[in-house]
Amino acid sequence: MKQLIRTRLVAGVTATLIVAGCASTATQTADISATQSPSGVDKALLDYVDPFIGTGGHGHTFPGALVPFGMVQISPDNPSKGWDWTSGYHYSDNVLVGFSHTHLSGTGVGDLLDVLFMPFRGEYTQRKRDEKGRIFTHYDHENETASAGYYQLYLPEENVNVELTASRRGGMHRYDFHGTADRKLLIDLAYAQNYDKPVVSFMRVVDDKTVVGYRLSTGWARNQPIYFKAEFNQPFTYQFYNDQKAVDGHNLQAEKSQLVLNFSGESETPVEARVALSYVSIKGAEANFDAELAAQSFSSVKDAAEAAWAAQLNKFSVTDGNVTNKTKFYTALYHAFVAPQTFNDVNGDYFGADGATHNSTAFERNSLFSLWDTFRAQQPLMTLSNPKRVDDIVKSLLAFYDETGLLPTWDLMSNETDVMIGYHAVPVLVDAYLKGLTTADPEHIYEAIKTSAMQDKFGIDLYREYGYIPSEMELEAVSKTLEYAYDDWAIAQMAKALGKDDDYREFSRRANSYRTLFDASTGFMRGKNAKGEWVTPFNPTYVEHRKTDYTEANAWQYTFFVPHDVPGMIELFGGEEPFLAKLDELFSTSSELQGDVSPDISGLIGQYAHGNEPVHHVAYLYAFTENKRHGEARIKEIRDTMYLAQPDGLAGNDDLGQMSAWYAFSAIGFYPMNPVGGEFILGTPQFEEVVLNFGQAPFAVKRNTESGSQYVKSVTLNGQVLTSPVVTYEQLMQGGELIFFMEDAE
Repeated sequence: MKQLIRTRLVAGVTATLIVAGCASTATQTADISATQSPSGVDKALLDYVDPFIGTGGHGHTFPGALVPFGMVQISPDNPSKGWDWTSGYHYSDNVLVGFSHTHLSGTGVGDLLDVLFMPFRGEYTQRKRDEKGRIFTHYDHENETASAGYYQLYLPEENVNVELTASRRGGMHRYDFHGTADRKLLIDLAYAQNYDKPVVSFMRVVDDKTVVGYRLSTGWARNQPIYFKAEFNQPFTYQFYNDQKAVDGHNLQAEKSQLVLNFSGESETPVEARVALSYVSIKGAEANFDAELAAQSFSSVKDAAEAAWAAQLNKFSVTDGNVTNKTKFYTALYHAFVAPQTFNDVNGDYFGADGATHNSTAFERNSLFSLWDTFRAQQPLMTLSNPKRVDDIVKSLLAFYDETGLLPTWDLMSNETDVMIGYHAVPVLVDAYLKGLTTADPEHIYEAIKTSAMQDKFGIDLYREYGYIPSEMELEAVSKTLEYAYDDWAIAQMAKALGKDDDYREFSRRANSYRTLFDASTGFMRGKNAKGEWVTPFNPTYVEHRKTDYTEANAWQYTFFVPHDVPGMIELFGGEEPFLAKLDELFSTSSELQGDVSPDISGLIGQYAHGNEPVHHVAYLYAFTENKRHGEARIKEIRDTMYLAQPDGLAGNDDLGQMSAWYAFSAIGFYPMNPVGGEFILGTPQFEEVVLNFGQAPFAVKRNTESGSQYVKSVTLNGQVLTSPVVTYEQLMQGGELIFFMEDAE
């Protein structure tokens, strides 16, 4: 029976694709990337995108439908069973509670999952429920498919096939109920997955095809409003419920409002829903609906979503016969372009970090910045692939500063979560300025970054006073000292560019604070007390989540975090030979950990933990030594073992694309070890050729394997042999040819 169903569904998807291919003449709207299919876009690369990668293990991704940087992510939700369900979905599960419209990709904390739709049969009040009172059904992965911009699932217990697709600020559902009787749909604003509590919600039936509403909730984002408009292709009758208790009327305001729509009738036409969101108002949702969905069919929205992904991914053109590696690569790019996401309505309105509505048509407000993760590679990738969008990112971060007095640390739907350390909006802003990618006032940028460095919380006041953070006065003291030092280095570079000589000297001095915590006797960065004494006892493999001197890591994993001064770090170790010995030991020592080990510390090679971000630059440190081949071997080992083309194929949380961005860069052949200033450190390319199509002219990266394929013998840029392991942002954007000449071991 399952095989027959599967064959029929696959045929149905094929039919949809044929229709979608004719949709390029659909009515144009104001948002080309969301609802208009650009002519001539090659969609072949979409075959290599597998949205199920990362949905198992600790990846925390979701398989649903979205467009690049879209406000809406329509995806299936399982009842949460713990930390690995933070995206709302985990591949190990087979219980469905519905399809909600907002999801977090790869984060370590859960939230969102707003405006749940659930197709079902039977009497709502008599359905079986889970421990939280939610109706549910079961499914099989054999009846589930996903691709860029599209998701499909057949629910055998309801006998309904579900299809989802998305625009930037909205999306479409298609429910093919087999048979005309008892076709129902739940709209649930009470729904939450242990993460997000509804404060008040409201729905109103406008007419027999239209519903509007809002939900105000508190969770990881302490103040999160969301508004929607849903329009259906056929009439319904309805019944409101307040926490499962029937309520009469055409609207309902309650903490837990629910609405059951009944489409029972003679029509066998699939039920379709167009849904638009806004973080500002119902009027905003209606305007977004009119701009992106009103004139669209399911096929045209799906076609436009695929075209948007194809346009984004065609900026990277791979020539290679290895289908598995190409699948890993294009799926990594797909995940790297989920966030930051569109956060304003089509008229420029957006929900600010001060809780007020603002309007700007001068830039597009973005939200969802996991900066502790993404400043390392995902944001530098954006400067290459989407340089025009970087200006919007800069102005969004500055707007957050204007609204709150500080740059964001971890911005979740215009809420500061303060969940991670550092002031890593700084490197993002400075990098954009130094690369010439923003029209924002440089003095405005500088005021914002300096203010972040001069605040008096999170140990920053202690850091300024002592030159490091004393361990007895602040948790995570070593990690904070090292990361503040890096951010201060970035501030110094902008101070220098602006001619602020006194600030340049001061922040350069602060950037050397890493030196205060290096213990030459052990070869580790370790904690000191206020008297300048080393903290004892000391165990470099000991971890305890957020309760030691290190953030989601131990001394092994943080000792090498000096990306802004590699020569200075090598000097601390006593020269290149002892530095290399320590670096080799990091990868070769036992992977055993002591203490209350956080699940964030995963993907271990020795004590190198690729499943978390602090070590992501470490393999590229070898490029600054005479032993580059050890680095090449490690890069290949990480690519081959920490990234697999399967649901549990990521070594750790994808963290809004940072884990994926590491792979994308490392497969091409270079990486932004220091994410500020535009230098990319050479590694070893995975593919025969990758052409980067985002600069003034194409930039080709090639592997020449005439003398073997194991190690890099030499590298040429436009025919000239490189004497430094660096290619610059300017060189990449100008176009050209980078050739890695490979050879086997001597």
